[in-house]
Amino acid sequence: MSVKIRTEFTISFPNRPGELNKVLDAMAKAGVNVLAFCGWPEGGGAKVSFVPDHDEKARQALATAGLNARESRVVCFTGPSGLGSGTKLTSKLAKAGINLEVSYATTAGGGEALAVLGVKDVGAALKAIEAET
Repeated sequence: MSVKIRTEFTISFPNRPGELNKVLDAMAKAGVNVLAFCGWPEGGGAKVSFVPDHDEKARQALATAGLNARESRVVCFTGPSGLGSGTKLTSKLAKAGINLEVSYATTAGGGEALAVLGVKDVGAALKAIEAET
């Protein structure tokens, strides 16, 4: 199990083909590994939030590509996937009185899962997740 505080970048762009690719291509060309991303339509446009493995390289790549991003701190949890793994994680936050404002997670059905958790107090969330139950 690994729990880290990371930076999530959120970008607004037109809701049309190829816009997400511009973001991901900029990261790839800069040598930035995107650990997770989530996109959705909003208003007449779209947004994507992503978590890179290297914040400064991501900032530079976005600037070079002419993309503006809002940054926020998130908790990234990597641990075993499987039946009940989500409830084990979220129950720790619930017991600590921590509200999830944003969350997205993925697994390929086995091995490890990655969850990105947006909360007001990332330090408290980190402490709650790392606490033994």
